[in-house]
Amino acid sequence: MCHSTQDQYYNFASLFARVKIKDGDTEGDEIVSNARDGDVLHPRRGVAMPPAPLDANPMKPDDPRDRRAVFADWLAQPDNPYFARAAVNRVWSNFFGRGLVDPEDDLRATNPPSDEALLDWLVADFIAHRYDMKHLIRTIMGSAAYARSSVPITGNESDAKFLSHYRVKRLPAEVLLDAISRVTEVPTPFPGYPSGWRSLQLPDSQVASTFLDSFGRAPRIATCSCERSAEPSMSQALHLANGGTINDKLRSDASAAARAAAGKRDDAAIVDRLFLAALSRRPSAHERERMLGALRDATAGVADPKAAAASRRQAIEDLYWAVLTSREFLFNH
Repeated sequence: MCHSTQDQYYNFASLFARVKIKDGDTEGDEIVSNARDGDVLHPRRGVAMPPAPLDANPMKPDDPRDRRAVFADWLAQPDNPYFARAAVNRVWSNFFGRGLVDPEDDLRATNPPSDEALLDWLVADFIAHRYDMKHLIRTIMGSAAYARSSVPITGNESDAKFLSHYRVKRLPAEVLLDAISRVTEVPTPFPGYPSGWRSLQLPDSQVASTFLDSFGRAPRIATCSCERSAEPSMSQALHLANGGTINDKLRSDASAAARAAAGKRDDAAIVDRLFLAALSRRPSAHERERMLGALRDATAGVADPKAAAASRRQAIEDLYWAVLTSREFLFNH
């Protein structure tokens, strides 16, 4: 990596000096456009700085091209030492909770990666596949490193650097909310967006959601990954225990729990379906026995059919709640 000068900083900033933003037709909507003029002045010399990517030739003052397009062309050059390495490290960090270079934004010669050969191979493969992000994600998620157990063995309990075991991490706020909606089969409503819109599809972080805020979604004010928080909090615990996000979905007559209670499936099929939907596995013998016992106890001794049906539905909702608030569901492991 180069050591950028002040001139390079303002050359780079000038690439975006003609990007203008104005309000759109709806609240919170913004329109980004390219102006015909606009430059960045050097703070000491007071002169307009010619736009230029790092270590690249500057554009001429009368160059009619969109400066952002020039930047994009530079960014995607195979010999660009910055973009591919930064992109690969960020994607790796997203799935492992730690980049091969850590902190993930500190890409400098004096902060080497934990596995230089691995990072170099991933970067070369990423470039060879024309910066195909899906290919990169598929490569990482199909690796032996990603498939490692999260259960440490004697001697590597404290290792967070050399991939000896998978580091357990909580699901990101948006992924968690979408997963809850998927398992309960009740979409989360977002003001101004169609029914069924997922939180991962939201274009910005200004859409109101107490759940997403509590679970640490990034405000998107800065480019630092430190914006997103994975720290546990009392607010999160209260949301899961008493909040409306899970409970209101389960109480809905359109929920998977409601349909299970009203349908003709037997108790074992209901438990299997819940585990497969939420945990991608069938319950163990012990788990099955406990859950089937809870469903039997819910209607034991209840003579009135309506009361028995209501009690059984409540028990099914409780089973859904127990699984959706379990560590196995909340954490990537």
